[in-house]
Amino acid sequence: MTDNFTIDQIRDEIIKFKNDPDFQKLENFYYSKSFSEILGVSRREVSHSGFLAWLLGNLESHNLGEFPIKKFLDIILKFSNDKLKSKHSDLFNSFVTEDYLIERLFIKSEYAIKNVGRLDIYIELTLLIAGKTKNIKLVIENKVESRENNDQTNSYFNFFSPTENDDNIVIYVYLTPISTLELIELTEPECSCKSFIQINYQSIVDYLIEPALNQNISTRTHNILTEYLKSLSQPSIDEEADGHKQELIMALGNEERKLLSSFWEKNQKLILASLYAISSDPEQEKDTRDSIREALDSLSSEKDRSTYNIKYKGIVFKQNFKKSDIGLQTINLLSSKGLIDDNIINYLKEDKSCSFLLLKKKEDFTETEIKYRKYKSNDAPELIFNGEEFYVARNWGIGNIHKLINKFTAKFPGLEYETN
Repeated sequence: MTDNFTIDQIRDEIIKFKNDPDFQKLENFYYSKSFSEILGVSRREVSHSGFLAWLLGNLESHNLGEFPIKKFLDIILKFSNDKLKSKHSDLFNSFVTEDYLIERLFIKSEYAIKNVGRLDIYIELTLLIAGKTKNIKLVIENKVESRENNDQTNSYFNFFSPTENDDNIVIYVYLTPISTLELIELTEPECSCKSFIQINYQSIVDYLIEPALNQNISTRTHNILTEYLKSLSQPSIDEEADGHKQELIMALGNEERKLLSSFWEKNQKLILASLYAISSDPEQEKDTRDSIREALDSLSSEKDRSTYNIKYKGIVFKQNFKKSDIGLQTINLLSSKGLIDDNIINYLKEDKSCSFLLLKKKEDFTETEIKYRKYKSNDAPELIFNGEEFYVARNWGIGNIHKLINKFTAKFPGLEYETN
């Protein structure tokens, strides 16, 4: 991992590291606190909801007019599923062409509804489309510090859905700080009510804030937006709320992303060496060592692009699947060949070749397993045996793949794996 660095090489690398222009820019950016950090509100949902309500208003002091709300409607369209796009096709087409007039816009954060709850952001829009008025309500649940509590999204849906018709449309939005890669891999929103559209803070940066910074705006508005962008970019390592580990970074601006990528390319050997040192230091907390070791294992396995085949008694069962699916395809083969009985299911349930249980029930998932997608918890169960529903671990790197291969080929004669 460290390429056998000598002490002199480590010193030379650190000197280059400190003199790197990208490092100096990043140091200036990350070691100066944003205004929201100074106030201690950078990860408070109510603060973000208040800011977004201000930003989306067409009469607010940012003087961006209707630009922010129109960009927000584009985000909603982008992340809507096919069912919603079909249901609201005419409305969504008007979002794309901006062939509408905004006759009324009402926005309020922390909007209280008696016996229902308090909406993080509530928006009422009256649009004139092809001479016809459409009333739209946007119900936005914003989750920064914790996951959904008390089945909130279902409560909101049950309250608003009876009022819906062709001219009174309600759109439900679930806003979280997950990465865009995680977001596009979701098969359904992470909230209880699946009628919500899940979006993330990165989409607000990419499709609203950064385009707004390119508008003809005042110095004051520019400073406010850049300060807010900075608050989203600042890492939050130690903060935890209600047992829920927060996202390390809520969103990144394009400039910071390019700087960080360039910084990594030029300094990855030193960064990897420092991570290795922490992961093997007995004076570090075990949780810290384990999390960094997992990150290092992931980085190592990402370099491998091999695919795999699985056979049984010389006959190919599945070809060219990714390493993340080796556990799943093994289970699929065993199930299809009738090789799983009461004894074997216990064997499979106890297997930890990948450091996580090979099979696990959804109700037994930990916060960490959900957060880092160790199982595809949003999909249907991948194995059902005697009425029990199981998901298959996806935590596979090069080292633990070979552990599984050696263990399972010894256990099940006729089982074979090939690396492509």
